[in-house]
Amino acid sequence: MTRLGYVACLSIATLLGTLSLSAQSRPPAYSAGPVENGSTLTGQVVFEGTVPRSHRFFITKDVEVCGMGYRERKDVELGDGGGLRNVVVTVVGIEEGKPWPGATRPFELSQEECRFTPHVMVIPRGRDLRVLNPDPVLHNIHAFELMGDASRTLFNFGQPPEQPVITHAIRPRRGNRIRVECDAHDFMLGWIYAADHPYTVAVDADGRFEIGDVPPGSYTIRAWHPYLGVLEQEVSIAPGGADDIVFRFAAQ
Repeated sequence: MTRLGYVACLSIATLLGTLSLSAQSRPPAYSAGPVENGSTLTGQVVFEGTVPRSHRFFITKDVEVCGMGYRERKDVELGDGGGLRNVVVTVVGIEEGKPWPGATRPFELSQEECRFTPHVMVIPRGRDLRVLNPDPVLHNIHAFELMGDASRTLFNFGQPPEQPVITHAIRPRRGNRIRVECDAHDFMLGWIYAADHPYTVAVDADGRFEIGDVPPGSYTIRAWHPYLGVLEQEVSIAPGGADDIVFRFAAQ
Protein backbone atom coordinates (compact mmCIF):
# COMPACT_ATOMS: atom_id res chain seq x y z
CA MET A 1 0.00 0.00 0.00
CA THR A 2 1.31 3.43 -0.90
CA ARG A 3 1.78 6.07 1.79
CA LEU A 4 -1.07 8.07 0.26
CA GLY A 5 -3.37 5.06 0.42
CA TYR A 6 -2.35 4.37 4.02
CA VAL A 7 -3.09 7.95 5.02
CA ALA A 8 -6.47 7.78 3.28
CA CYS A 9 -7.39 4.55 5.07
CA LEU A 10 -6.25 5.99 8.36
CA SER A 11 -8.33 9.11 7.79
CA ILE A 12 -11.41 7.04 6.96
CA ALA A 13 -10.89 4.86 10.05
CA THR A 14 -10.54 7.95 12.21
CA LEU A 15 -13.71 9.44 10.73
CA LEU A 16 -15.67 6.22 11.27
CA GLY A 17 -14.43 6.05 14.84
CA THR A 18 -15.50 9.63 15.45
CA LEU A 19 -18.95 8.99 13.95
CA SER A 20 -19.31 5.84 16.06
CA LEU A 21 -18.40 7.75 19.23
CA SER A 22 -20.82 10.50 18.29
CA ALA A 23 -23.62 7.97 17.75
CA GLN A 24 -22.92 6.28 21.07
CA SER A 25 -22.96 9.58 22.95
CA ARG A 26 -26.03 10.97 21.20
CA PRO A 27 -29.08 10.81 23.51
CA PRO A 28 -32.11 8.81 22.34
CA ALA A 29 -34.75 10.76 20.46
CA TYR A 30 -37.58 12.07 22.61
CA SER A 31 -41.16 11.58 21.45
CA ALA A 32 -43.77 14.05 22.73
CA GLY A 33 -47.47 13.31 23.04
CA PRO A 34 -50.41 12.98 25.44
CA VAL A 35 -49.71 11.41 28.85
CA GLU A 36 -52.42 9.25 30.39
CA ASN A 37 -52.63 8.90 34.17
CA GLY A 38 -49.53 11.01 34.63
CA SER A 39 -48.13 11.59 38.11
CA THR A 40 -46.45 14.50 39.85
CA LEU A 41 -43.00 14.10 41.31
CA THR A 42 -42.07 16.66 43.95
CA GLY A 43 -39.24 16.95 46.41
CA GLN A 44 -36.43 18.95 47.89
CA VAL A 45 -32.66 18.90 47.68
CA VAL A 46 -30.96 19.62 51.01
CA PHE A 47 -27.41 20.03 52.25
CA GLU A 48 -26.08 18.50 55.45
CA GLY A 49 -22.83 19.44 57.11
CA THR A 50 -20.57 22.48 57.19
CA VAL A 51 -20.97 24.87 54.30
CA PRO A 52 -17.62 25.41 52.51
CA ARG A 53 -16.02 28.83 52.75
CA SER A 54 -16.75 31.23 49.94
CA HIS A 55 -14.16 32.43 47.44
CA ARG A 56 -13.16 36.08 47.08
CA PHE A 57 -12.24 37.53 43.70
CA PHE A 58 -10.83 41.06 43.61
CA ILE A 59 -12.46 43.39 41.12
CA THR A 60 -9.77 45.23 39.22
CA LYS A 61 -11.68 46.66 36.23
CA ASP A 62 -15.06 48.16 35.35
CA VAL A 63 -15.65 48.91 39.02
CA GLU A 64 -18.36 51.45 38.19
CA VAL A 65 -20.48 48.50 36.91
CA CYS A 66 -19.10 45.42 38.66
CA GLY A 67 -18.65 47.01 42.09
CA MET A 68 -15.73 47.99 44.27
CA GLY A 69 -13.48 45.70 46.27
CA TYR A 70 -14.16 42.02 45.71
CA ARG A 71 -16.85 39.59 44.59
CA GLU A 72 -17.74 36.78 46.98
CA ARG A 73 -18.64 33.52 45.25
CA LYS A 74 -20.15 30.55 47.10
CA ASP A 75 -19.86 26.99 45.87
CA VAL A 76 -22.76 25.97 48.15
CA GLU A 77 -25.77 28.26 48.64
CA LEU A 78 -28.64 27.40 50.96
CA GLY A 79 -32.23 28.54 51.29
CA ASP A 80 -34.71 27.95 54.08
CA GLY A 81 -34.49 24.65 55.97
CA GLY A 82 -31.13 23.75 54.49
CA GLY A 83 -32.52 23.66 50.96
CA LEU A 84 -29.70 23.50 48.42
CA ARG A 85 -29.82 25.94 45.54
CA ASN A 86 -28.37 25.60 42.02
CA VAL A 87 -29.34 21.95 41.50
CA VAL A 88 -30.81 20.36 38.36
CA VAL A 89 -33.14 17.37 38.79
CA THR A 90 -33.95 15.07 35.88
CA VAL A 91 -35.70 11.79 35.13
CA VAL A 92 -32.97 9.66 33.58
CA GLY A 93 -33.47 8.17 30.13
CA ILE A 94 -37.16 8.91 29.61
CA GLU A 95 -37.89 8.74 25.88
CA GLU A 96 -41.61 9.50 25.63
CA GLY A 97 -43.93 11.86 27.47
CA LYS A 98 -45.29 15.39 27.64
CA PRO A 99 -44.39 18.13 25.15
CA TRP A 100 -41.88 20.82 25.99
CA PRO A 101 -43.62 23.70 27.82
CA GLY A 102 -43.37 27.18 26.37
CA ALA A 103 -42.01 25.95 23.05
CA THR A 104 -41.94 29.46 21.57
CA ARG A 105 -40.53 31.39 24.52
CA PRO A 106 -36.92 32.56 24.24
CA PHE A 107 -34.26 31.25 26.60
CA GLU A 108 -32.17 34.14 27.88
CA LEU A 109 -28.96 34.47 29.86
CA SER A 110 -28.25 38.00 31.00
CA GLN A 111 -25.05 39.66 32.18
CA GLU A 112 -26.28 42.23 34.68
CA GLU A 113 -23.84 44.12 36.89
CA CYS A 114 -21.21 41.55 35.90
CA ARG A 115 -23.30 38.55 37.01
CA PHE A 116 -24.83 35.76 34.98
CA THR A 117 -28.60 35.66 35.54
CA PRO A 118 -29.90 33.04 36.08
CA HIS A 119 -26.94 31.40 37.76
CA VAL A 120 -28.16 27.92 36.72
CA MET A 121 -30.56 27.42 33.82
CA VAL A 122 -32.12 24.52 31.94
CA ILE A 123 -32.53 24.75 28.17
CA PRO A 124 -33.61 22.08 25.67
CA ARG A 125 -30.69 20.65 23.73
CA GLY A 126 -30.47 22.32 20.34
CA ARG A 127 -32.52 25.40 21.23
CA ASP A 128 -31.21 28.92 20.74
CA LEU A 129 -29.89 30.86 23.73
CA ARG A 130 -30.18 34.63 23.70
CA VAL A 131 -27.21 36.14 25.54
CA LEU A 132 -27.96 39.66 26.78
CA ASN A 133 -25.51 42.36 27.77
CA PRO A 134 -27.28 45.30 29.41
CA ASP A 135 -24.00 46.37 31.04
CA PRO A 136 -22.17 49.35 29.49
CA VAL A 137 -18.92 47.32 29.38
CA LEU A 138 -17.40 44.57 27.25
CA HIS A 139 -18.14 41.00 28.28
CA ASN A 140 -16.61 37.90 26.69
CA ILE A 141 -18.84 34.91 27.25
CA HIS A 142 -17.01 31.58 27.11
CA ALA A 143 -18.97 28.32 27.43
CA PHE A 144 -17.36 24.94 28.08
CA GLU A 145 -19.05 21.58 27.52
CA LEU A 146 -18.11 19.36 30.47
CA MET A 147 -17.27 15.74 29.63
CA GLY A 148 -16.24 14.02 32.84
CA ASP A 149 -12.89 15.50 33.84
CA ALA A 150 -12.41 17.01 30.38
CA SER A 151 -14.00 20.02 28.71
CA ARG A 152 -14.15 21.68 25.32
CA THR A 153 -15.15 25.14 24.19
CA LEU A 154 -18.76 25.24 23.04
CA PHE A 155 -18.70 28.91 22.07
CA ASN A 156 -16.56 31.95 22.83
CA PHE A 157 -17.35 35.48 21.72
CA GLY A 158 -16.87 39.06 22.82
CA GLN A 159 -20.00 41.11 23.47
CA PRO A 160 -19.51 44.88 23.66
CA PRO A 161 -22.37 47.17 24.71
CA GLU A 162 -23.08 47.81 21.03
CA GLN A 163 -24.14 44.13 20.72
CA PRO A 164 -26.68 43.82 23.54
CA VAL A 165 -28.11 40.55 22.16
CA ILE A 166 -26.29 37.58 20.63
CA THR A 167 -27.97 34.26 19.82
CA HIS A 168 -26.21 30.90 19.87
CA ALA A 169 -27.58 27.36 19.62
CA ILE A 170 -26.88 25.03 22.55
CA ARG A 171 -25.61 21.81 20.96
CA PRO A 172 -23.18 19.94 23.21
CA ARG A 173 -21.82 16.77 21.64
CA ARG A 174 -21.36 14.40 24.54
CA GLY A 175 -22.93 15.79 27.68
CA ASN A 176 -25.54 18.00 29.28
CA ARG A 177 -23.49 20.23 31.57
CA ILE A 178 -22.05 23.54 30.46
CA ARG A 179 -19.89 25.95 32.46
CA VAL A 180 -20.14 29.61 31.49
CA GLU A 181 -17.41 32.15 32.23
CA CYS A 182 -16.52 35.68 31.20
CA ASP A 183 -12.98 36.03 29.91
CA ALA A 184 -13.12 39.76 30.68
CA HIS A 185 -14.17 39.28 34.34
CA ASP A 186 -12.78 36.17 36.04
CA PHE A 187 -15.27 36.30 38.91
CA MET A 188 -18.30 35.73 36.65
CA LEU A 189 -19.60 32.15 36.55
CA GLY A 190 -22.80 30.40 35.48
CA TRP A 191 -24.11 26.98 34.49
CA ILE A 192 -26.35 25.64 31.73
CA TYR A 193 -27.94 22.19 31.60
CA ALA A 194 -28.84 21.09 28.06
CA ALA A 195 -31.89 18.89 28.67
CA ASP A 196 -32.81 15.92 26.49
CA HIS A 197 -36.48 16.01 27.57
CA PRO A 198 -38.89 18.26 29.51
CA TYR A 199 -38.67 16.15 32.69
CA THR A 200 -35.69 18.25 33.76
CA VAL A 201 -35.94 21.23 36.12
CA ALA A 202 -33.81 23.56 38.20
CA VAL A 203 -34.73 23.76 41.89
CA ASP A 204 -36.12 26.95 43.40
CA ALA A 205 -34.47 29.17 46.03
CA ASP A 206 -35.31 26.64 48.79
CA GLY A 207 -34.12 23.59 46.87
CA ARG A 208 -37.63 22.42 45.96
CA PHE A 209 -38.75 21.02 42.63
CA GLU A 210 -41.84 19.70 40.87
CA ILE A 211 -42.03 17.56 37.73
CA GLY A 212 -45.53 16.99 36.39
CA ASP A 213 -47.18 14.55 33.96
CA VAL A 214 -44.68 11.77 34.57
CA PRO A 215 -45.83 8.55 32.83
CA PRO A 216 -46.30 5.63 35.25
CA GLY A 217 -43.24 3.42 35.58
CA SER A 218 -39.94 2.87 37.34
CA TYR A 219 -37.28 5.53 36.94
CA THR A 220 -33.93 6.75 38.11
CA ILE A 221 -34.14 10.35 39.35
CA ARG A 222 -30.86 12.26 39.24
CA ALA A 223 -29.87 15.47 41.05
CA TRP A 224 -26.78 17.32 39.83
CA HIS A 225 -24.94 20.11 41.64
CA PRO A 226 -21.98 21.80 39.90
CA TYR A 227 -19.63 21.25 42.86
CA LEU A 228 -21.17 18.47 44.93
CA GLY A 229 -21.71 16.05 42.06
CA VAL A 230 -24.59 13.65 41.42
CA LEU A 231 -27.08 11.78 43.60
CA GLU A 232 -29.61 9.26 42.28
CA GLN A 233 -32.75 7.57 43.58
CA GLU A 234 -34.92 4.82 42.16
CA VAL A 235 -38.67 5.48 42.21
CA SER A 236 -41.77 3.63 41.05
CA ILE A 237 -44.48 6.02 39.97
CA ALA A 238 -48.09 4.82 40.10
CA PRO A 239 -50.76 6.04 37.65
CA GLY A 240 -52.27 9.37 38.66
CA GLY A 241 -50.36 9.50 41.91
CA ALA A 242 -47.96 11.86 43.63
CA ASP A 243 -44.49 11.08 44.94
CA ASP A 244 -42.21 13.17 47.14
CA ILE A 245 -38.49 12.51 47.50
CA VAL A 246 -35.54 14.16 49.24
CA PHE A 247 -31.95 14.31 48.02
CA ARG A 248 -29.35 14.85 50.75
CA PHE A 249 -26.00 16.24 49.68
CA ALA A 250 -23.13 16.36 52.15
CA ALA A 251 -19.93 18.36 52.38
CA GLN A 252 -17.08 16.97 50.28
